[in-house]
Amino acid sequence: MRTSRVRVAGIFLLVLGLAAVLALQAHAIESAHLSLGNLAGDGWSLDDVSVQLDWTGESSARAVLQAAAAQLPGQLGSVKDLQFVCESAVLTATEFDCARGMLGLRSSRLGRQSLPLSVHYRHTDKQVRVRVRNIRAAGGSIAVSAVYRDGGWSADVRGSGLVLADIARELRKAGVELPSLALDGTIELDLSLRGQDARLAKIAYDTRIQADSFSDESGRYAGEALDVTLAGNVRPLRYGWVVSSNMTAREGAVYIDPWYIEVGSAPVVAAAVLDWLPRKQRLELRSFSYRQPGSLDLAGQGRIEIQHEQPLRQLQLELKEAVLPSAYETYLQPWLTESLAGNLETDGQLHGRLQIDDGGLVRASADLQSITLTEKGGLFGFDNLSGNLDWSDSAVPEYSTLAWEAGHVYRMSLGKTAVELESTGNAVRLVRPMRIPVLDGELDIESFSLDYPGREALRWEVDGILTPVSMQQLTRALDWPEFGGKLSGVIPSVSYDSGILTVGGVLLVRVFDGVVTLRDLRLIDPFGLVPRLHVNANADNIDLESLTGAFSFGRIEGRLDGRVDGLLLESWLPVAFDAEFATPEDDNSRHRISQKAVDNIADIGGGGVGGALSRSFLQFFEDFPYDRLGIRCRLENGVCDMGGVAPAENGYYLVKGRFLPPRLDVVGFADRVNWDSLVAQIVAVTREKSVVVE
Repeated sequence: MRTSRVRVAGIFLLVLGLAAVLALQAHAIESAHLSLGNLAGDGWSLDDVSVQLDWTGESSARAVLQAAAAQLPGQLGSVKDLQFVCESAVLTATEFDCARGMLGLRSSRLGRQSLPLSVHYRHTDKQVRVRVRNIRAAGGSIAVSAVYRDGGWSADVRGSGLVLADIARELRKAGVELPSLALDGTIELDLSLRGQDARLAKIAYDTRIQADSFSDESGRYAGEALDVTLAGNVRPLRYGWVVSSNMTAREGAVYIDPWYIEVGSAPVVAAAVLDWLPRKQRLELRSFSYRQPGSLDLAGQGRIEIQHEQPLRQLQLELKEAVLPSAYETYLQPWLTESLAGNLETDGQLHGRLQIDDGGLVRASADLQSITLTEKGGLFGFDNLSGNLDWSDSAVPEYSTLAWEAGHVYRMSLGKTAVELESTGNAVRLVRPMRIPVLDGELDIESFSLDYPGREALRWEVDGILTPVSMQQLTRALDWPEFGGKLSGVIPSVSYDSGILTVGGVLLVRVFDGVVTLRDLRLIDPFGLVPRLHVNANADNIDLESLTGAFSFGRIEGRLDGRVDGLLLESWLPVAFDAEFATPEDDNSRHRISQKAVDNIADIGGGGVGGALSRSFLQFFEDFPYDRLGIRCRLENGVCDMGGVAPAENGYYLVKGRFLPPRLDVVGFADRVNWDSLVAQIVAVTREKSVVVE
């Protein structure tokens, strides 16, 4: 015959009490021995059970209960040599009470144990109370108190000094699947269970975990010096469980790939109420919250369905507060390491909301308050960034505003700016033209659009005009040699798609009283580790006096045309091009060149001075007339193939003099020049330093 273990225990104690009382009253005997044989219940059994009673008084006796073996439910193992001894049991017609008994046993899981045990049975309402202490387990001790009455039961379990590694090992032996972690620490446990017959009604728990360290083999999880409290309760639903839990972390640090969270002076707290429905593999998050003071404070609700490819099916998230830089460095930066936003210095606060339905993002908003963002490599930065950003996937437009006090892109400063945006689904548009102060000029953005269709890479396009910018300020900002003039131009249809920035049409730049045109401009991975620029350029009617006056090169009068075909820059350094600059064929302006400019051109070209005058007579002239000048360079594999405006004996003309004296020619003889050495020579002559070209 099989019945529940609680019911059998009650029947056993009832039989024991009645038998003892009847024996005493009816026969006045001094001792009694009962052999109960084998007892069994749902998942457990007792073999060869016997009870010995030795009367010591009118209502007191020495009681001994023995069993040869016991098989426990589930994976709890077996017990042998079980013996319960109560030296002073109270037996009356209504109760059995043992306040100070001892239970001895030999467990397959816990070894040999000698445990203080108290038992009280009341016949009037069939109530049973049991308390056992000093159970040696997992390196610590456990105490259990249990009560049974009319099918209802409760059990309170308290554990102290339990070793985490031992608990994990025992749970695995019991068939509980756990992550493979190296654990060093202890746990204090307070567990309360309530039920009716075989049905569990409620579990309440309160635990304190103190872990010196934990880690897994893969390195995805680790922690140290943890002091964490977990408290809550579990109640059954018709097809699952309701779990309510609170966590308080007072000390320590934990790494859960990719986050590293360190507890500061104030505790990190979290709470959740959820329904777990195992048949549907569904987790209903009724509510959850998380707060790390000085960093992040959020709350929300949602639903997770494990069988879906995208398990997070529904989410309502409120970002109550995110304080920078802590929130960025702890929670955002680990996800952004490979992106443009992965290396920022930040400050300020933001708030926001986020909504996910059917596994997709449907609404998001953010309120930015005095945000500072600075890319540590100097690519960009914004000061006092404020505004609201609103987006939804519906066809109804959402409107956002954004403003900053100051900023920079690379080293070019940006002034105070405000922008208004309209978003619909997967597109963002500029509501009205915007103006961005750039150095001492302005960039007028006439239109801007951004599209991000599904999982494809985002695309954007912009049209604008750059009003005159001081070349002196621009070159200073870019750490180039300073020169005068103005930079301005039209920026037609600049687009970005799949990591490639393309300028449609021709970009015009007015500088040195001439025009520079850029065609076929493509910038690949502009904010990556190795940005690459492809462009073809033409220079028309550049005033050489303005150009050379910007450098310590020497004065040259005249005009200059030129081209740079197939220019390729990697990390903003030239690696290939075919360039040629020369005096225009139809140039009728005054052609004069200073002695200093002659020397510098000769040094750059690796050539010498010839013509009607020898070098010794140059000192008597400040400048010289010339017919044409120019230079050619085709860069490939770090070497520049050199040329000039015309062939010369054993070389090429860099400066070709006029027919009449004083005639001066500058001839280059180095056909192939190391590019780095050539650049060093150009920098040296423009800064009046001496460098030898090899």
